[in-house]
Amino acid sequence: MDQNVQNLLDWLAAQAGATIVIKKQEMNDLDTVHFSLETVAYRNADDVIDDYLDSALILRGTGNTLNRDGEPVPLPQQNYEIAVSGLRLDTVEDSQVELRTDRGKYSISLVE
Repeated sequence: MDQNVQNLLDWLAAQAGATIVIKKQEMNDLDTVHFSLETVAYRNADDVIDDYLDSALILRGTGNTLNRDGEPVPLPQQNYEIAVSGLRLDTVEDSQVELRTDRGKYSISLVE
């Protein structure tokens, strides 16, 4: 496992039991998710049968995203995936991490 992936996994694991805010920007689209993090795991693309599944961090818990009107909408599943292909950590602090992947830019922070 890449050291950046391990560092992000460790940071997320330390937040288990907390609520985090995940902001993901892909091109001109910004998604905001409030997520009650229970556990985090790593999925290696080499260990799955489906070729379309990339290596990812799987956050387990419950959460919601904001619709266009700014109203919370529950996530359809009790997990959130962060594909880790090309992962680069920009900032790692006690209460926030900022990163980039091949798919987008993320800011993950603790809800105080």
